[in-house]
Amino acid sequence: MRLSESEIQILIVLVELADPIETPNNNFYSFYPKDIEAASTYFRRLKVDWREGYRSLLESKLIFRVGEGFILSSEGKEIAREVRRTRPPIYYWYREFYLSASQSKAYASFCIQLYGRDLCQAGFSDMKQIDAMISFLQLTDGCHCLDLGCGTGLVAEYISDQTGAKVYGVDYCPEAIEIAAYHSQKKRSQLFFQEGNLDSLEFPEHSFDSIISIDTLYMPNDLGATIQRMVDLLKMDGRMAIFYTHSLCGGRTRQSLKPENTPLGIALKEAKLAYQTLDFSEQTYRLMQLKNKIGEEMQPFFRAEGNLPLYEFIINESESSLDAYNPETCKFARYLYQVRL
Repeated sequence: MRLSESEIQILIVLVELADPIETPNNNFYSFYPKDIEAASTYFRRLKVDWREGYRSLLESKLIFRVGEGFILSSEGKEIAREVRRTRPPIYYWYREFYLSASQSKAYASFCIQLYGRDLCQAGFSDMKQIDAMISFLQLTDGCHCLDLGCGTGLVAEYISDQTGAKVYGVDYCPEAIEIAAYHSQKKRSQLFFQEGNLDSLEFPEHSFDSIISIDTLYMPNDLGATIQRMVDLLKMDGRMAIFYTHSLCGGRTRQSLKPENTPLGIALKEAKLAYQTLDFSEQTYRLMQLKNKIGEEMQPFFRAEGNLPLYEFIINESESSLDAYNPETCKFARYLYQVRL
């Protein structure tokens, strides 16, 4: 069933009010909203006009009017739950992020200072980490690489430029794919981008020599199924390079920070995949401290651009403490998982 963005947003708001849930990826959205205004913050600045959506949903009997408000029909609730599953709050956060970050001179400057190059990164992957990943992949001319969660495609372009490989990027944010396609117009023989979801990777089996995932395997609804699909897409002797950060929250113990005990480590074991890891926890901790320093220094520039949400994101992912890294007390671990079939 094809739904308009207006219909999708109404369904998500109504199911959030009727049947709220928590997901691992909220990024500034407060769960368990009490009213429509609170629930609509789910969509950030991407909220659209809902008037046409209300009319069409009433006509299709997916919602009913009750007094001054609306409720979901039983069919509408089922559809709303599925829509919400495919579009968690972080989906809208990333769409807004890529629209803002790709046009922000302040963010480009921030990336250069923190990561060493502006690849419109969102997270912790500086050039040291990215180059370590490329080194493991051993890509050459003629190789095919799949980038899961490619964003605006600048990392994929960097990989292709460095190795000569053809890189295929997939992301569920339409804005990110549009930006990636626009910037890669002169490299259409090497770079390919398409909108897609990690729960449904629609490529022929054995298409790729390598698959990369930079902080994206938190998104699948079934991590084990996604890992198995990645295996199916790889050629014989193919490789996976996966950056994954795991933190102590929700009552997790320090044992969960070991590479074999993270959700990814467990999923790889269940898939009977052997792997090695490079531990980037200490380097990432120091990067987070630097991120806080640079972010605070650049706050006036983000404010001047009207991009304070980018500043808030930077600070939220940073470390304000000046204490030295201590593996016994650090509340996260970050690894590059290296898998060879």
